[in-house]
Amino acid sequence: MSQRDGEDPDPNLGVRQSGPPHAATELPPDLLRSRSLNRRIRVPEQRSLRVLAIDPFHGGSHREFLISTIKRSHHQWSLVTGKPVHWKWRMRSAPLELAAAASRLIQHQGPPDLIFCTDMLDLAQWRGLLRDPRVLTIPSAMYFHESQWNYPISPKARVDLHYGYTNLISALAADACWFNSAFHRDDFLKASESFVARMPDAKQCHDVPNLRKRCRVLPPGFEAAESQDREFTGHRQTLTIGWVSRWEHDKRPDRFHELLSLLEPMNVDFELVLLGPRPPKTPGALQEIREHFATRIIHDGLAESTCEYQSWLRRIDVIVSTADHEFFGIAACESIWAGAAPVLPNRLSYPELVPRESLYDSIDDAARMIGQLRVLGERAKRVKAARAMIEPLRRKSTVRNLDAAISALVAAKS
Repeated sequence: MSQRDGEDPDPNLGVRQSGPPHAATELPPDLLRSRSLNRRIRVPEQRSLRVLAIDPFHGGSHREFLISTIKRSHHQWSLVTGKPVHWKWRMRSAPLELAAAASRLIQHQGPPDLIFCTDMLDLAQWRGLLRDPRVLTIPSAMYFHESQWNYPISPKARVDLHYGYTNLISALAADACWFNSAFHRDDFLKASESFVARMPDAKQCHDVPNLRKRCRVLPPGFEAAESQDREFTGHRQTLTIGWVSRWEHDKRPDRFHELLSLLEPMNVDFELVLLGPRPPKTPGALQEIREHFATRIIHDGLAESTCEYQSWLRRIDVIVSTADHEFFGIAACESIWAGAAPVLPNRLSYPELVPRESLYDSIDDAARMIGQLRVLGERAKRVKAARAMIEPLRRKSTVRNLDAAISALVAAKS
């Protein structure tokens, strides 16, 4: 999710959205008590618990994660949500707005067994504004899709540490902190320690070492489409290179343009599938790619449906990321599962997703790797190895792990 100063993240996930783009503050009653949605996976030894989820920025991957989780979870979920616009205002106003919504829901349904909130909620403020003493005894888990300490800012923006500090206070207030990757967990804790160390006083009450013990990694997973194995046979020499990231500064599309420019002198024949959300104003790098590689582009834009999106993913031979920021990588996982060989940076969360042979250290290194993937056997080997690594991250597995973590946390606090 992009968080450019003064602009809002695009909530789409590579698929053009239909219908209202924003969720209501509370979902309809048929989703509030979601027992009917929770029949795919049953865990007999676990008691079905009532989970109240608070999601201030309910759009894009955040929304998809929760809705998909509810469909598979053994537990019963209720949702209180905010609009996926104006991220800074969401972090500031959500405690007041969503405390009122949660209060009405608790009055109607009774208190939940667990409070599950996402990283854009100021948990301490929300609890205080709820003014319900019962909530203070209910265990809480903070799920970090992202955090604000080291989130890349746009070139014209200023660093504002208040939002990172809000994340830290919420983490200290929670009984458990669950991160989407080990990279994200370690990055957040390191930045928190660095910030506290620079402060003039009150350092001891920011107990980051104890917070570390309450942190664990629970990947959000990805929705794995029905497997349709690629046939890595024949004599086709043209590589289809795909881009599935947002066209934002933190994903470095300028670096992608640089990479493509290296391939032509190497006589690599390629075509381009350009997916991924893009802002209203066309980024300079995208415009340059359109001008320089116009004859190579076979698709440019959001897919009209999930079916079309998956169809384009299955056309891609090589999926490339040039990002400066990635806390997990759902789109990369989807592309790999669809049969694309990954060429990803050897940093961020990517080493948790793919083998070392699919990670590059420089743009020149990435170009060399793409050249190697013209060999069908090599491409098939890379895809097989990468798919094996992400197979445990399929949503049906990650929801089971999340269910177990919820049950364990409630049991520990009982």
